[in-house]
Amino acid sequence: MEDNVSINSNLTRVETELLLDAIRSQYAEQFQTHWYEERFSSIPIDRRHDALLAEIPMMSGPRHLIVALSHGLGRKFHR
Repeated sequence: MEDNVSINSNLTRVETELLLDAIRSQYAEQFQTHWYEERFSSIPIDRRHDALLAEIPMMSGPRHLIVALSHGLGRKFHR
């Protein structure tokens, strides 16, 4: 049984943008770390992102935060 956690926070636009930039940077760094690993190298590039998320579940949390913060700023999320 999964436990879901809902977070509600009020941040200024500047705080939100800074937090979003920091999380995006960490997320990109994590992807770079794993992207070229041997276990993922045989996966086609157009499927590799989802394969990484499936194989490394801890990366889903930052992704959800990026989507939520982007939405809060009125931006579209691009992977």
